[in-house]
Amino acid sequence: MKRFAQAGIGALLLAGTALQSGCGNSSAGLATSSTGLLPADAPSSISVDDPMARPIAVSWTSARAKRCGFYFDPAKLRSNYLAYEAKQGATGDQYAKIEKTYDATYRSTSEKIALDADYCTDRKGLEIKADLERYLQADYTPNLPKPKPIASCGFWGCTSSGDTPFSDKKFWDDQQKNNPKR
Repeated sequence: MKRFAQAGIGALLLAGTALQSGCGNSSAGLATSSTGLLPADAPSSISVDDPMARPIAVSWTSARAKRCGFYFDPAKLRSNYLAYEAKQGATGDQYAKIEKTYDATYRSTSEKIALDADYCTDRKGLEIKADLERYLQADYTPNLPKPKPIASCGFWGCTSSGDTPFSDKKFWDDQQKNNPKR
């Protein structure tokens, strides 16, 4: 009987260690798309405030819309978008960088999603449609997925950096509001 108790404690310690190491060794945290929080093709490392967000967003949507069979002309969308950037004052090196970013994003997104037979879900279709309609109407405001907070993992589990720290005063105040009879 004692041997079974020791084996149970050992298994419990081993499971706890595995749980801790699985969370603690991840340097990427929740920000990576491999966790399933963002689409695998999402340009998650760029902020909407970045100057290259617009060409990335438009080309990302165009590649996704083409993959999901939306009826539109990707080449015409590209030329209309680049004309828009030229009207906004992009010239020379800046224009070349925008064009290069657009083409590279379109190509890499197309390659990433090409082999995924289940890529075009209803939810993605609605997202793509909304963005594509805006872009076809010359509203090129970027609408990229929001970066996910990076997890901070410790002994008691993982919390995202966006979580508010625990406050016992706030906890008891909330308890008092929710249960005024006490």
